[in-house]
Amino acid sequence: MRLYVSPTSPYARLACVMCLEARLAGLEIVILDPWQNPPDLLEHNPAGRVPALVLEAGDGSGGQTITESLVIADFAARRSNDAERLWFQTDAQRQLGGICFGIIDAAAAIMAGRMVTSGSVSDTAFDSSPVAHRRQAAMNRSLDRLEQLIVEQGDALLARPGIAAFLPVIVVEYLHMRFGDAYESADRPYLSALVSALKERPALASTRPLFTKFTPFDGAATP
Repeated sequence: MRLYVSPTSPYARLACVMCLEARLAGLEIVILDPWQNPPDLLEHNPAGRVPALVLEAGDGSGGQTITESLVIADFAARRSNDAERLWFQTDAQRQLGGICFGIIDAAAAIMAGRMVTSGSVSDTAFDSSPVAHRRQAAMNRSLDRLEQLIVEQGDALLARPGIAAFLPVIVVEYLHMRFGDAYESADRPYLSALVSALKERPALASTRPLFTKFTPFDGAATP
């Protein structure tokens, strides 16, 4: 079982975190740059996107490739012995998850705009455009809503941390990698506290943005 990821994609990171939390046996993490169109990735996912989870023919399947982060996350939760914890447990958690994906999508749209405008995600010329301003405003509103939803959840997210608890960590650390402290705010203490409480969890700590080497733990292994 091989999971193709990149060291910067928050979508790939979610899939990676969920597969690690599920303790999928024989999991191999393959780190690559999808922008280089690696032939092995294109063979398994013609869209050329990460994440992509390649199942072995003898792994209780017909050797299929599962793509897209939420589909892989769902697969991992179902294959685990702790599916109830790992997947969304309530509609309130599903709402929180949707807000997180909205933030990730908006940030990814800005990165795509930078690539179209200047060919580099580091060149911020695109960020002053009306389209980027709309995305930036959406991200700030959504972060404020995320803070509110975490408050409403109380201790539930930390009591049995699953996908709804992992997503805010992925959001915050991705934004910090791409935008520095531009989206950090003292007005979101509960979001900061959640991230601080979970960021050293092995599945999250070993997949922080820009990781280039995966350290196996608790039975989840790479060759």
